[in-house]
Amino acid sequence: MNERLLMQAALQLAPEIGAKAIVSFTSPYDIESAVPIIWVQGLQLDVLKDLTMSDILEVSESHLLDAAVQIYLSRQFEEGRVIGVFPYALLIYDIKEGKDFISVKDFEDIASRDVMHAVLTLALEIAHEGREGHPIGTAFIIGNANAILARSHQAILNPYHGQPSEYRNLKNRDNWESIKEFAQLDGVFVVDAEGCILAAGRYLDVNASSVQLPGGLGGRHRATAAITSDLPVVGITISESGGTLRVFREGECKLSIRSDVRLKNTT
Repeated sequence: MNERLLMQAALQLAPEIGAKAIVSFTSPYDIESAVPIIWVQGLQLDVLKDLTMSDILEVSESHLLDAAVQIYLSRQFEEGRVIGVFPYALLIYDIKEGKDFISVKDFEDIASRDVMHAVLTLALEIAHEGREGHPIGTAFIIGNANAILARSHQAILNPYHGQPSEYRNLKNRDNWESIKEFAQLDGVFVVDAEGCILAAGRYLDVNASSVQLPGGLGGRHRATAAITSDLPVVGITISESGGTLRVFREGECKLSIRSDVRLKNTT
C-alpha cells in the first residue's frame, strides 16, 4: 500500500479520535499537519512483508510501544492516543492502557518523577549514541545512597568524590557529557533519591544466585536485579550488545526499551 496514502488516512483520522501525535515508521517527507508527526528512524521493516497479518500487527505494536515510551520521555505524555503509520497498516495505540508502558509516577516512593525522567532520558541517549562510535553498557542504581554504598565497593577511583553538588546533579543536562564519559568505566553509578550522583565505577556486592532473568543477560543485569531485590531501589541498565535499556525493581525487569527505535524529529 502507498505509504503516503496511509499517512493521509492517519491525518484524517487523528482529529476524529483526538490523537496527540502520529508516529510514522515510513520514510519522512515534508507534510503539513495540525497534529505533531514523529518520524522513527533506524528500523528495517521490509521483512514485515513476508509475515502474516497477525505477525505484522504483533511486531508493529511492539515497535509502537518502544516509540511510545520515548514519546512519553521526550514530551511527557502520560495518556492519550497516538496513531502508528507502518508500510502495511495503521495502528491506534492508547498510551495509558499500554500494559507495559512505564510511568515515572510508579517510582515516586523511591525517587521523584523528575529524577526518574532525567535518568531514563540520559540512559536512552547513552544507548543511542554510545561513545566515540562504540556501544557502551552501564547501570544506574537509584534510591537510598547510603544503603547502596553499603552493599557495593569502589573498583576504581571515584570520579565524583569531593566534587561540588552542582557537578553531581544528574538532573542538570550540562553534566550529561561527563556522565557519558564516565559511563565507559566498569561498574555502576550510584544516584540518590534527589538525583545527586555519589559514585561511578562502583561494583555491587550482592548474591544474584536467586535472580531469574532471560538467557543472554550478563553480570551487570544480574547484579542490578539482585540489589533491587535486596533493597527498595530502582536499577536502570544499558546493554552494550544491542543497546537495550531495562528498568529493574524488586528483582524483576519491569520494562525493556529497544534503542533501535529512534525518534528522528517532530513537526
